[in-house]
Amino acid sequence: MVIRRSVLIERPIAEVFEFVADPRNDTDWCAKVRSVEQIEGDGPRAGARYAVIHKPVPFRPARRMDYTCVASAPPGRIEWREDDGSDVIEVIYELSDEGGATRLTQTDHAELGAPRLLRPMMKAGIGHDIDRQLRGLKRLLEG
Repeated sequence: MVIRRSVLIERPIAEVFEFVADPRNDTDWCAKVRSVEQIEGDGPRAGARYAVIHKPVPFRPARRMDYTCVASAPPGRIEWREDDGSDVIEVIYELSDEGGATRLTQTDHAELGAPRLLRPMMKAGIGHDIDRQLRGLKRLLEG
């Protein structure tokens, strides 16, 4: 399943990339992320790994997620692999300069452990979460 969302942020591309490329900032703009700890690598580069505690499903306990940087090409693209033992999501952030502002597009390729019947509902929920996160990121970086 593929989910894609985009936002225009009135900040230079290098600033937006630096912020979103460091998962330790995720607690500031991703409501479901509780904590992030780097466990391998030096900074947000390809091969860096993070232990993330997140709560993706309401009324369910938080769970640990392995978050790995797959590729990084500053300031235009960074790719991540999220694996929490149930779901695997490849997250791609693509950034483009739009006259001093930055267009950030997030594309998620999700392999969900949920039953097939529930996947359309989960896709809608993930899309809603991404919309909310990107609005939060915009407010935070423009504020």
